[in-house]
Amino acid sequence: MSALTALAQLRAIRDGAAQRITTVRHCHVAPRPMVFIPLRLAGEAAAPLAAMVGTDPDHPRLLVVPQPRNRDLRFAFAAGLAEVLLPYVEGFGKTTETVEKKGGEPYERCLDAPQILVPNRSAAAFVALLGRSTRFRRADGPYPVHPSVPLLGRWLTYFADRSQQPGSSLLLVATEALSMHWATGQSGLEDANLAALLGWIAPPPGMSGRRAAEEAEDPLLWPPAGPTTDPGFDNEVLGPAVRAYEEAPTDRAVERVTQALRTQLEPTWRLMWRAARLLRELPEGRRVKDRWDTDRGSFTRFAERVAEGGPPQARRDGAVGAAARLGRAGEGPGELRRAAGL
Repeated sequence: MSALTALAQLRAIRDGAAQRITTVRHCHVAPRPMVFIPLRLAGEAAAPLAAMVGTDPDHPRLLVVPQPRNRDLRFAFAAGLAEVLLPYVEGFGKTTETVEKKGGEPYERCLDAPQILVPNRSAAAFVALLGRSTRFRRADGPYPVHPSVPLLGRWLTYFADRSQQPGSSLLLVATEALSMHWATGQSGLEDANLAALLGWIAPPPGMSGRRAAEEAEDPLLWPPAGPTTDPGFDNEVLGPAVRAYEEAPTDRAVERVTQALRTQLEPTWRLMWRAARLLRELPEGRRVKDRWDTDRGSFTRFAERVAEGGPPQARRDGAVGAAARLGRAGEGPGELRRAAGL
């Protein structure tokens, strides 16, 4: 933490409101991002429970797994997610431009690239886990899945990998993007709570940021942004609903689970679009376009690899594999330095 950021935090504590620590926005915010809010089953690292996803703030898609320990239901959830995500991602590969490369042949690059917004770093980690659990599945043989599931896994893995790249905005973590531009009067760990962070930055009229952040700690008012759900909700609401589905897997039982999970996801859905709006209102920094151009190039190359029938990403890269993957992605040292703003 720099001295200026520490000073801004002290001013936030004094004034009861977050303080801007940048003059411009340092990340790309797409005009039409895909917001993805996943929930997972407590105690299970990669068992999806539900997700709210979509590009329209007024029309989210809710996907639910009424019994997350059921393998068939989990992969039906993945197929439903693929139905939403893949057309969005693949749509950006239809229009390209010719880019003149210094000292080499011109190449084609997509005019734009998809952007996925997730609430926090834990959600980004869940994207990686979900990608790993689906990209090696097969549409034939024992335990077949829908053909879209392994393709979804490859794309989720790609986005999760890019989120580790300095300067990349293909998978944008809302809490990290906001903390990059505002300092609050709470700790970095507390800033990982999206509701509390936005409470400091944009509290309701007549309320201080400190008070809004305190209210955000109440899971009844603002459920956790996931992927972990509130233990009280699990014990008192979700657990009985899932047991009722196990005893009688009817449409009514599914609707009970769905409505319970909707109450946990809708508040975060509203917060995510509020965060996107706040970030979009900031003037864009001059290096943001260059970093997004790098993202577009990386997206184009991976889309070409998928279209050519390349294999899925390895479970774990060795030294040679890591170097080859970086080479395929075109992330040379110069581009890495530019993406990091060096």
